Amino acid sequence: MPGTDHYTAHVIARSAAAHGVRHVVISPGSRSAPLVRAFHDQPGIACHVVIDERSAGFIALGMADRSGTPVALICTSGSAVLNHAPAVAEAFYRRIPLLVLSADRPEEWVDQGEGQTIRQRGALSAHVRYEGQLPRSVQDDLARHHADRLVQEALEACTGMPNGPVHLNVPFTEPLYGTSPGALPEPHQRIPTLVERLLPEEVLTNMLTEAAACERVLVLAGQGAPEPSLLDALVRLAQLPQVVVLSEATSNLDHPDLHGCIDRTLPGVDPEVARPDLLITFGGDVVSKRIKERLREWRPDRHWHLDPAGEPRDTYQCLTRTVAVAPTYFLTWLAGSLDPVASGYGDAWRSWGASTTSRHEQLLADAPFCDLVVFQALMDRLKPGMEVHLANSTPVRYAQLFDRPQEVRWHANRGTSGIDGCTSTALGSAFIAERPTLLITGDVAFLYDSNAFWNGLATPGSKVVVIDNGGGNIFRYIPGPDRDKDLLPYFETPHGRDPLALAGHYGLATYEAFDRTSLQQGLEQLFRDHDRPAVLVVRTDPGVSPRVLRAYFEGLAGDRG
Repeated sequence: MPGTDHYTAHVIARSAAAHGVRHVVISPGSRSAPLVRAFHDQPGIACHVVIDERSAGFIALGMADRSGTPVALICTSGSAVLNHAPAVAEAFYRRIPLLVLSADRPEEWVDQGEGQTIRQRGALSAHVRYEGQLPRSVQDDLARHHADRLVQEALEACTGMPNGPVHLNVPFTEPLYGTSPGALPEPHQRIPTLVERLLPEEVLTNMLTEAAACERVLVLAGQGAPEPSLLDALVRLAQLPQVVVLSEATSNLDHPDLHGCIDRTLPGVDPEVARPDLLITFGGDVVSKRIKERLREWRPDRHWHLDPAGEPRDTYQCLTRTVAVAPTYFLTWLAGSLDPVASGYGDAWRSWGASTTSRHEQLLADAPFCDLVVFQALMDRLKPGMEVHLANSTPVRYAQLFDRPQEVRWHANRGTSGIDGCTSTALGSAFIAERPTLLITGDVAFLYDSNAFWNGLATPGSKVVVIDNGGGNIFRYIPGPDRDKDLLPYFETPHGRDPLALAGHYGLATYEAFDRTSLQQGLEQLFRDHDRPAVLVVRTDPGVSPRVLRAYFEGLAGDRG
């Protein structure tokens, strides 16, 4: 079958396949026809059509995050590429490889009144690892080499250290649907070889000396994918009396020896005892606002941040070292090198954890039906092998308060922490994972990203729990908006729309719950096998849940409150 006669489209598709691209998400448009033709003809790449470019960006994000390989995005000229910006920003801060390909009209027509023409060059520049403007005309060997080089540079940046989104703007002249009568020249390929960084022996010796002098070492894990060898190193460290390891759902590092419920434990700690001498951090963003505030108050004497790319991140305003190595390598070395130090640090954290866990259980037993109770029921239903996506902004916070089963993989868009693409990301990830996938979301996030169900990529194993409290309930909890009834509607934004009706409109299996009994029945129905995605809408009182949550944290503090 003859392929496109546009060389730049040809070289992009061939090179993308060589760099591991296996999926491309395409939003329809005429100007992108050469790219569509090239990727459609490229062996080993599956093409998916998603009409809404914003949703398409997040579906590609979910695919790339779950697969660990780059995913391509294709859109037409004009405002289309601007709709990719939210997903691109999320990918930038999460280091997820996206290859954004925006078709364009010849640059000579920009600002000249030509239809569907905007300033696309540099449209995503603030949040990409690389951007390139391909030539519109490739007539000789030098021009072809130039196009090859730009494409190779983009792909190397996309899959390099660190991974991340890249943007190639690709102008095409008409005709757009032409095919080549013969084979186009093969593009020059260059595949980089990544080498893991190691620390010199002298540096390791100095760092070990520093760590050995500390009686209180706190390790804080940020967002990341499951990694058994990393978990093994952390468990070994946590067995030292002077070391405490804190993790979150999105760390994907759950183990009984690690403290996985930071926000549940912190209200019960003694600040003077809990302050670490040495803080070691790694991974992506941390959800807990409480631990961030505490660490900024405590200002540990030493803070080492482990980052393979060597990018400094001074989240806690006390950074003393950026260690440019893989966390697994460093923490495995530290676990095998650090000797026990006489310290009650680990015992103190275990005592605080046990006390707040006991209070947690009693507070839940006494609580009325509310968001907190819904999460308890959800956590009890999770099984090993499941994939759970936590939408912003309350679901991802509630999940941190509960003990979590091991061998559940957790996801959340915590790079920018927006609600705009939570559902699309979950459905893109589920498409790749081919495992039972549950999205826990709120009514506003569900309504905001409802176009996710428009594209036909949702798998039958996808389940959604929508906690419907009639608006952005977090604004009834955080200090400020809750105190001014006149301003609260501008933040909470009560919408009067029914997520159940919307789910039914898309042909999803739908269920409803409004108390403890109907919740258990609804969960039973939700987790049955379906031939289509299933949605459970849980109705909770918008006034009750914030009051219960405030009382919950006060109760966790006990005498310290």
